[in-house]
Amino acid sequence: MTPDEFIPNQWYPIFDSSELKRRKPVGITRLGEQLVLWRDGSGSAVCTTDRCPHRAAQLSLGWVRDGCLECPFHGLRFDSAGQCVLIPANGEGEPIPRGFDLPTRKVREAHGLIWYWYGDSEPAAEVPWIPEAPEPGPRTSIVQRDYPVSYLRVMENLGDIHHIPFVYRATIPRAGTRVEMQAAKLDGAVIRLKVSLHHERPGWMRPTYSFTSAMCLPTLATITVAKGIQFIASATPIDRDHTWLWARYGQSYIPGWLGGRIVARLAAKFDLELVFTRQDMRMLASQQRNNPDIASYHLFEADRAIALYFGLRKQAIDEASAAADHSRIASASCETPVLGSRNKKGSTATSITAISQKQSL
Repeated sequence: MTPDEFIPNQWYPIFDSSELKRRKPVGITRLGEQLVLWRDGSGSAVCTTDRCPHRAAQLSLGWVRDGCLECPFHGLRFDSAGQCVLIPANGEGEPIPRGFDLPTRKVREAHGLIWYWYGDSEPAAEVPWIPEAPEPGPRTSIVQRDYPVSYLRVMENLGDIHHIPFVYRATIPRAGTRVEMQAAKLDGAVIRLKVSLHHERPGWMRPTYSFTSAMCLPTLATITVAKGIQFIASATPIDRDHTWLWARYGQSYIPGWLGGRIVARLAAKFDLELVFTRQDMRMLASQQRNNPDIASYHLFEADRAIALYFGLRKQAIDEASAAADHSRIASASCETPVLGSRNKKGSTATSITAISQKQSL
C-alpha cells in the first residue's frame, strides 16, 4: 500500500449510524485497518483498533457492558477513552499495569453516518457533505455492499455519465451516445456536473436523457437518477483493492406514511443490484490495476468531472505532504522560522485547473 493510496487529513464515512446498536460492538476494515465500533454509556460512537492488547483477540467478538467494551477472551474492559479499567483475573479494584490501553480513533456522527478522521492533523470542524443530498427520513432507504475494486474505480464511475449507452443497454434503452455538457465545474469544494445524452439523429424513439450529479472529496457523490429520485453515495476504501459502497436513496413522489420508504427501497435495489452490481462491476473489475491514479489514461471532454476529482485529490495529497514536511522541519529546528514548504517533488501543489487541463482533455 502506497502513502498516496488514500487522501490524508480527511473525514471518511465508515459505517451507517443506524446499524451501530448499544449492546454489540461491530468489527469493520476501513482504510486498511481493522477497527471496532461501539456505543458508550451516553450512546456516543467509539472507535479503536480491533485487537485486545493482552493477547490479540478480536474485540468485536465481545460485548458492551456498563458502557465499556469487554474482550470475549479474558473479559478485559475498556472505556470510551480506550483506557483499560478492569482485568478480571487480577481482581476488581486492582491497579491496571501499563500497556493495556487501546489507541482510540477520532470519529463523529453526522448525516446518518459515522465518520473517521484519517490523518495526523487536527480534524476539520465539519465533515464533507453535498447540501442537496437526501438526509435520513421516511422517504429514504439505505443500501450497502462490499466490492472487490479500488474506491478510485468507483469514484470514476460515479463521475462518468457517458458509459450509460454502452453498459446500461438493458436497463436504460435507447440512450444517445453524444454528450452535451451544460456544466462541469468546481463550486467551492464540490464538483458539479450537468450533462445530457443525445442521439446524432433525433426522433420520437430516440429520447434525450439528462443527469445532474456532484462529487466531493474524499469519497462522496450524488446523482439525480430520475425526476424526484436522487442518491448520495460513499465509496469508502476498505483496503487497496476493496470498497465499501454505501448509498442513501431519496424520492419526492410519495410521503412516508403512504409507503414512501418502499418506493425509495425499490429504486435503491434496482440501481445497486441490477444496474451497478450486474453491469458496472463487470467493467470496473476489468479496469482494476496496480496504479491507483489516472496518469496513464487519455481523457476527453466528457471526462471533465473525473479530471477535476483527481485534480482535487492530488492537491489534497500534496497539501498533506507539505504540512507533514513543515511539521517535521519545525520539530527539527524550532529556532528556524519556516516561511513556506514544498512537496516531495520540490514544487508547490499544482492548481486544480492546471491538473485538469493536463489530463489529455
